[in-house]
Amino acid sequence: MKLSGITFFLFFCITLSAQNTQLQYRFRVYLKDKGNTLSLFSEPEKFLTPKAIERKKQQQVKIDQSDLPISPDYFSQLRNVGGKTISHSKWFKTIVIQLKDSSQIGAVLQLPFVDSARYVWRGIERNLRNPLRPRLGWTDCPDKSGQEHSFGLTIKQFALHNAQQMVLSGFTGTGINVAVIDAGFTNADVIPQFGEVNLEGFKNFVPENEIFASSDHGTKVFSTMAVNLPGIMVGSAPSATYYLLRSEDATSEFPVEEDYWVRAVEYADSIGIDLINSSLGYTAFDDTTLNYKPENLDGKTSFMTLAADKAYEKGMILVTSAGNEGNKPWQKISAPADAQHVLTVGAVGTDSIIASFSSKGLTADNRLKPDIVSAGKGTVTIGYNGQIDFTNGTSLSSPFVAGLVASLWSINPGMNRAEVLDIVKRSSDRYNRPDSVYGYGIPDFGKAVKTVLNRLEPREKSFTEDCFSILRSAKDSFEITLTEPDFSFDAYKVTVLDESGNPIAKYGFENERLTVPVQQEVKKADQFIHFVLKSPSTQKTIRFKL
Repeated sequence: MKLSGITFFLFFCITLSAQNTQLQYRFRVYLKDKGNTLSLFSEPEKFLTPKAIERKKQQQVKIDQSDLPISPDYFSQLRNVGGKTISHSKWFKTIVIQLKDSSQIGAVLQLPFVDSARYVWRGIERNLRNPLRPRLGWTDCPDKSGQEHSFGLTIKQFALHNAQQMVLSGFTGTGINVAVIDAGFTNADVIPQFGEVNLEGFKNFVPENEIFASSDHGTKVFSTMAVNLPGIMVGSAPSATYYLLRSEDATSEFPVEEDYWVRAVEYADSIGIDLINSSLGYTAFDDTTLNYKPENLDGKTSFMTLAADKAYEKGMILVTSAGNEGNKPWQKISAPADAQHVLTVGAVGTDSIIASFSSKGLTADNRLKPDIVSAGKGTVTIGYNGQIDFTNGTSLSSPFVAGLVASLWSINPGMNRAEVLDIVKRSSDRYNRPDSVYGYGIPDFGKAVKTVLNRLEPREKSFTEDCFSILRSAKDSFEITLTEPDFSFDAYKVTVLDESGNPIAKYGFENERLTVPVQQEVKKADQFIHFVLKSPSTQKTIRFKL
């Protein structure tokens, strides 16, 4: 039976526990199998939502044994030998347990389904439920009337990526499900500026403290993507659907937080998330014997790095911060930024110059990281008090560009995740001359939008879907008809774009039928035209040949 490096630790902990009986310990227990759960394989709806099943189908991902849950019997047996369940991973067949005495791990290792165990935390169990929250400051929401096309304080961030046109064309993340995994989202549930955000759900994976009172790091991260205050501050994907997930314990630093993170990613997969932003990274811990070394950033060592690549395998895009170690002794990226298939983001200012704190690559096995860079110096954010501020860190460059990726993906949500990532990288200004500081450089979302539009299947005469149809009624006009609409007519909007994605005209419906003329100048200049049909919950982009 493997002990996975815990023999020395047991001797140390037994001695220590004799001195301080308050200390408790958490171990990641590796299982030989998941127990008797194969019978569930034919019933994926018992462990995956319909949205998750549909996303996997769309991304051509097969449901396999890694999706199956761990047998409840294994949890019971671990509890019988003194193990309190803290977390678990179905992908990697692990269960994190808490023990009152480290010597109890011996009994755990004797269980027939246990392969090995690793020490991941020690400390005093805290009961931090219902903590006092900091008060909001002055959070009067500004009047947005007449400011529809103004980016306010965020204009330079959008300009950095040539992304203004994407937003003005109506591509703001509609139909994309986004999870934000972070240390906490203090007051995000009561800050008025978040009032119109499509917040679908939230969940805490840390035993201590609460998601809306533990840290405002996630609040700031979330704001860069989701807030929509035209004329003041505009997020990079304000129309996306959001889930807030907490995995970081800001009061300490131990590998168990990787377990919380992996559990959050697995949950995101199970509910049908398309894109995850994670502005978290790990290199050093409170117990320095557990620290990572530079050679460990090889894409296959860190528990969360393995999970990050697994997330991609399951059909999701995961965007992560490179880290803020560029001007510190470590200098390098942190886990899970070394994962092969994650989009690792460094930080520049709106002047396009790299921030001194932005972590550098390459990975230990000489792969390019970071992949790209975005605005992470003086980034516009909203904190726990509801106040707008300017914040530094790759923690902010990651979500801002993640939102832009979500908005790009909303043009054609059926695109494969690999295609989306490739388009973003290829649009970047250093794609042909990447380096370990900027990666491929700054993505150009104006260029990326054109690429996505050009890859849409062109129609010539008509297009029909469940709730609408488009018919070329005459040489110079199109007729759009709503069929069995779910909302009132005035809830549906149409934006007409030229071949390059520039908006030509916008229309609303007064009844079920709308006639859209094609201007002569467009016909002369372009071979194609695009219709973006938007309802309160869906969006569809159709490409027609003129």
